[in-house]
Amino acid sequence: MLNLGDRSEYILLAEDNSADVELVREALADRAITHKLHVVDDGERAMDFIQRIDRDSTLHCPKLFLLDLHLPKRDGEEVLRCLRASERCRQTPVVVLTSSDSPSDRETANRNAALHYFRKPSTLEQFMQLGDVVKNIIALDARARTEFAS
Repeated sequence: MLNLGDRSEYILLAEDNSADVELVREALADRAITHKLHVVDDGERAMDFIQRIDRDSTLHCPKLFLLDLHLPKRDGEEVLRCLRASERCRQTPVVVLTSSDSPSDRETANRNAALHYFRKPSTLEQFMQLGDVVKNIIALDARARTEFAS
C-alpha cells in the first residue's frame, strides 16, 4: 500500500482492467517516469481515496490522476466531480484514459477540467505515447512551480 504521508510524488490510476494497468506501468517505465503508481480498481475506491486525503492533512494529493471513465461502482464523471469538489486536490491534473471516443465522454472530460483525453489505442506502440503525455504534464507542473517560487 502506498504511504500517502510520504513526501515522494505519486500518480493515482483508477482503472479496472488489469491488462491496461500493466500497459500504463510499462508506458511510464518506458519514459523513465519514476513516480510511484497507486492503483484503485473502481470509482468508489477512487472517491474514498480523495475524501481520505481531504480528511487528513498529513496525506498528499497525487501529482497526476489517470482516470478511466467507465469504472465499476461509480463512473468516471462522479469521480471527476468528487475530485473537483475536493478541498485539497481540486487542482490535480487529470488525464482521462478510456477506450471510448464518444462525444459525450469527451464533453464530460472537458466539463470537469481534464487536461488530456487519451483514447486507449489498439497497439502497444501507440499506448506507449501515454508516457509522453504524462512526462509533459509533470514537466509543465515543475516549470510552473519554479516560476511561482521565483
